[in-house]
Amino acid sequence: MGYKGRNNKDESDIFTRESYRVRSIMSQRKRKNELRARIILLSTGIVLVVILSVLAFRLVNLNKKDKTGNDNVVEAGASSNSNTQNSDEKKKKKEEADNKEQTSTVAAKGKKRWLRDGLDPDKPMVALTFDDGPYTPVTSKILEVLNKYDARATFFIVGSRVPSYEDMVKQAYEQGNEIATHTYNHANLTKLTTKQMKEELRKSRDIIKDVIGCSFSTLRPPGGNINDNMRNNIKVPMIYWSVDTEDWKSRNAKSVLQECKVIQDGDIVLMHDLYPSTAEAVQKLVPRLIKKGYQLVTVDELFHYKGIKAEAGKVYMSGR
Repeated sequence: MGYKGRNNKDESDIFTRESYRVRSIMSQRKRKNELRARIILLSTGIVLVVILSVLAFRLVNLNKKDKTGNDNVVEAGASSNSNTQNSDEKKKKKEEADNKEQTSTVAAKGKKRWLRDGLDPDKPMVALTFDDGPYTPVTSKILEVLNKYDARATFFIVGSRVPSYEDMVKQAYEQGNEIATHTYNHANLTKLTTKQMKEELRKSRDIIKDVIGCSFSTLRPPGGNINDNMRNNIKVPMIYWSVDTEDWKSRNAKSVLQECKVIQDGDIVLMHDLYPSTAEAVQKLVPRLIKKGYQLVTVDELFHYKGIKAEAGKVYMSGR
């Protein structure tokens, strides 16, 4: 073989080797690329799996929260309904109790209306009494206090004043207070004939009966004036007092309260529902007496629970 032939062969071998090396490199690159692609695909798949898992987990939690929320809403609704039902039941019971009490009060007519059952005879009692009214600016305030503390009193009214203040007489009666008489014209009965005296009481009886449906059961003689003619001809007990507040004289609430510091069990307290200072004193006196344990009662209640059988024409100063 000549020199030229050898060169061609060497070049052919070189080319062959070079070609093989290139193919080998290309093959390696291809495998690397394929491996990289697989790794990318695998990584992508893993990432997708993780993302889907997270999404699925969140969806499950959301469903749980929704369910819990719905349950809470249901429970809240049930609780609200329960509260509403309880409120309705309480309201219904209160209305029934009020209706029962109202029925009971309505059933007590006439003089029985100011004679309550169930008072404790062993607890101290005081009878607050008011003369010369009614007079709305003062009487209404006194009634408001009495009603607030479930207290009672006796109003010795002047008959001739009733037409002008009829609503006060009705209100006092409806609240269970005793309506008594102080004559029709605030007359001094000791200076009247028997006929005139009886006429005074008749007119007073008639006008009171027209307003409240019953007559009075006690009388307070104006000025405290009494004589034998009155004792012999008056058909109801005559009521004096054991505590005189002299409210008509002082016209001062503090002075009235000072006079009431001596109050004892069975006392009958004299006041007048004509003076604003008296109403002011009553606003403090009533809760003060109740706090001390006194039951504030009508004159009829005082006598009833103290076992006193008051007789017509006789004078009573207290429930002792």
